[in-house]
Amino acid sequence: MRWSKIIVSIFLIIVVGILFFLQYKFKSSVINAIDNGVPSNIELKYAQINANVFSGNVELDSFSAKLLNLDSNVISTLNTNKLKVTGFSLWQFIFNKTISIDNIIFNNPNLHYYQNQQEQHRPKDSTANKKFEKVITIAKFSIVNGSFKINGNKEDSLLVSMDSIYLTLNGISTNAEKLKQKIPFDYQDYQLKAKQLFFNMNEYETLKIENLAIENNKLNLANLFIKPKFTKEELSAKIAVERDYIQLHIPELTLGEFDFGFNNDKFYVASETSKIIKPNLIIYRDKRVADDKSIKKMYSKILRDLSFDLAISTLKIKQGYINYAERVENTNESGKIFFKNINANLTNLSNSYKKGEKTKISINSHFMGKAPMNLDISFDVNNKQDNFLVSGQFKNFNAKIANTFFESNLNAKAEGEIEQIFFTFDGNNFNSKGDLKMKYKEFKFEILNRKNEVNKLFTAIGNLFINDGSKSDKDGYRHGKIAVERDKTKSFFNYLWINVEDGLKSALTGKGEKE
Repeated sequence: MRWSKIIVSIFLIIVVGILFFLQYKFKSSVINAIDNGVPSNIELKYAQINANVFSGNVELDSFSAKLLNLDSNVISTLNTNKLKVTGFSLWQFIFNKTISIDNIIFNNPNLHYYQNQQEQHRPKDSTANKKFEKVITIAKFSIVNGSFKINGNKEDSLLVSMDSIYLTLNGISTNAEKLKQKIPFDYQDYQLKAKQLFFNMNEYETLKIENLAIENNKLNLANLFIKPKFTKEELSAKIAVERDYIQLHIPELTLGEFDFGFNNDKFYVASETSKIIKPNLIIYRDKRVADDKSIKKMYSKILRDLSFDLAISTLKIKQGYINYAERVENTNESGKIFFKNINANLTNLSNSYKKGEKTKISINSHFMGKAPMNLDISFDVNNKQDNFLVSGQFKNFNAKIANTFFESNLNAKAEGEIEQIFFTFDGNNFNSKGDLKMKYKEFKFEILNRKNEVNKLFTAIGNLFINDGSKSDKDGYRHGKIAVERDKTKSFFNYLWINVEDGLKSALTGKGEKE
């Protein structure tokens, strides 16, 4: 019995010694990997480390990482209150060359990405190219209440920022081959929530989003704003050629069945069902500034030339509002037109659909809040001539509702009632043709002088060319032809307008007969 006790005691001492050795070896290996196992362009720091070989848990307090990109002199820094790794499998690591982890948690991390202005380029460290031969699997990766920002070349030049980030990635795996790809790991699913997103879009506008959430393959954005950096007067003083002053608010934007990634090294974004609720767009243009003579792309070419693949099967816009104002020479106020209760349905908003399919846009709204209107546009994004088809109609159009715009921009007033306007035209990047018919009563213009008074002589001469609507077909319509050449320095919206304008002129001043 005495020898048995001695043998058991020796065995227990050996086992305990082995366990203490494994614990010591595990912790020292982790410390050595952090202190010495990374390239010289990566700097890791921590206040305290706790490692338990039996549970496979590692905790680092006040952990920080600093990475210098050797090619661009860009620095990335990460600071977190606590980095916690749980469920590290020593068995998998030793016998299967697999780094298997149950969970990685970053508490209150702050990631900062900026251009370093002081530190010089360092020679590349050979350890940076050391071959990685292990497989990594992580059951769950979490960021809790994180933040992120990117600065430009100047220390105060904020380009992107994001707060209150909560990210979960499930079923992560990677290996040596996967690390060479655009997205260096696979994952099963993810959830993301964040607040106060900021993007410095360009010299003139910023983009802000109050809330973002991605869960169950659905992207939700709440309160998206595009805001100008300058007042209207400041913008006009800064620009050499005309540029729209834009304000946009979207209370809710949703992309259903949302997906993104890389397909043959090309980035893609896809969604099956999407919606935009109550967008409010304000556009102002100062026509006193010189015209922008650059070539403007057609909508089909804009989609075709995107640097990534876009595939939105259906996008619905509900209860939208657009206000457009222009200020021309010798006027104190801007002429305005607006569209209220805009509802639209867009299908195949994409640059990756098969040949033969088309993008279709169907819009209905109230012009100046009163006159119902419909507009349908279709085009094939794959057609290099940018062919398109447009049809639409206006109803119950009282000319007086647009006089604020006519007075400021056309130096004229309109009178009369247009009961209906129907138009259809097709075209391409060069020209278009079509038909318009309208039913109206006693429609006429009054030409104004510089004092905003009616110029009776010019008004009388002008109205000689406008038919009063009495000479029409049996249904009360006068007909006009549309034939215009596109001014490529103008937008596609301008192209649409001059087609309708040409048809109106033809119906008002021509014979009015259907050819």
